[in-house]
Parts: sequence; C-alpha cells; structure tokens
Amino acid sequence: MAQLHSLEDSLGGETALCRGFVSNYVDMWAGRFQRLSDAVQAEDLDDAMDAALSVCTSSHMVGAVRLEKQTDELIQFLRQGSLPRACQVLPSLGQCGQQTAAKLLESYVRRS
Repeated sequence: MAQLHSLEDSLGGETALCRGFVSNYVDMWAGRFQRLSDAVQAEDLDDAMDAALSVCTSSHMVGAVRLEKQTDELIQFLRQGSLPRACQVLPSLGQCGQQTAAKLLESYVRRS
C-alpha cells in the first residue's frame, strides 16, 4: 500500500485519480497477459520483451511487488533468449496477475 500512497502523492493527493489508474491497471491485466503469452508462444522475442516490460513497469507503479518480481524473472529468461523457460513461468505469472488484480480491486479500488 505504501507504493499506492506514493502514487497518490505524485498525483497531488488525488485519491480518485489513483483509484482510476489502479482500476485501469486491473482492467488491462488480461490483455497485457494475453499479449505477453501470445508473444512468448509465437517466439517473438521483441514483442515478448515489450509486453513483459509493460507488465513489470505498471506492476511496480501500483506496488504489485510479487508480480513485478515474477515478471522480472521472465524478462531475464527473455534476455537470455530462453523462450522455453519463459513459457514455463507463464502459468504462475498469469495466476499471480489474477490474484494481484483481485486483491487491488478488493483492498484499494472498491475501498470506501
């Protein structure tokens, strides 16, 4: 939650703006993950790296530390050119992303 408070501060204390940003992050999760998964499975290293960096950066911004770390691990595999290893971590990354999105909705976006 500290990262979200920092994001709120950077937005001039506008909690509604921050909640909107986090809500968009949650709404975009499925599409981001699908793009990443498709690129890895198609062995498109450039698109996979772009998609992974998008997930990693946006996860950092909302304080999704576990998802950020898992995505960073996938990025390391991509940097090594190890698409089979990247493909192996996709299921756990997808599950982590779903759990993260649900937690953000419950504990931040829908919080009154």
